[in-house]
Amino acid sequence: MARVLYVGDSGTMALTYVGSPFWIEQKNYDVRNFALPLLSALEKDPEIKVTYMPTWEAYARFPKSLEELKEYDVVVLSDVEYEALIYYPEFYTPSKYGEHITLPNRVKNIREFVREGGGLAMLGGWQSFAGKYGHALWQNTPVEEALPVKMLDRDDRVETPEGARVKAVDEEHPIMRNIDWSAVPPLLGYNKVLLKEGARLLATVGEGDVLIAVQEFGKGRSFVFTSDPAPHWGINFMKWKYYEIFWSQAIKWLAKEL
Repeated sequence: MARVLYVGDSGTMALTYVGSPFWIEQKNYDVRNFALPLLSALEKDPEIKVTYMPTWEAYARFPKSLEELKEYDVVVLSDVEYEALIYYPEFYTPSKYGEHITLPNRVKNIREFVREGGGLAMLGGWQSFAGKYGHALWQNTPVEEALPVKMLDRDDRVETPEGARVKAVDEEHPIMRNIDWSAVPPLLGYNKVLLKEGARLLATVGEGDVLIAVQEFGKGRSFVFTSDPAPHWGINFMKWKYYEIFWSQAIKWLAKEL
């Protein structure tokens, strides 16, 4: 059984109504769980058990210690920015503590989790990799050290409303098997990253940019999918008939069960 901690792919939406300079109302507040496509795909596999945390919960509840993190086999980060895991809500409630407060560095713990045998996946989005305006801030962090790609020091989004073509490079890798890669649906965008020396490229997107890559890191494994498993970049991909197979194989490979 592959035990997965899946963080991110969540958000809220609201309509702001401006009637005059003195009349402004917020209406139709709605919580959106963009994780549902991937959650549904993984939950259909009886050999995978998923614990899901939207970003606002992970800010407070993401495992503090390496020992807690090791209760999982795989950590998936998707559309969750660095700041949500490097900071704690406790840092803003000084009245609860004495003279000093320090807490574990959860970002360093993720790197050590992989080094000691865990699996790590980062999936694309506006708050993944460098992200929108570069503000996702995963570049030059311990998490980047564990991943098979180097991130840019700027806004790394490539928007492709016309659809970006996917090309399989290594169909013999366990993640890529049992799938017809000749007719992958077009992707509407992705994060541009650079493949690290020694990493294994499995698929490209657009003009040869990295889409899927993996590497061994210490005793563990890491994986990137630089587009989104959900809307909006992945709105077509999530409807693909091989969607469930692909994600199940990715998780099982990360957990060393494939």
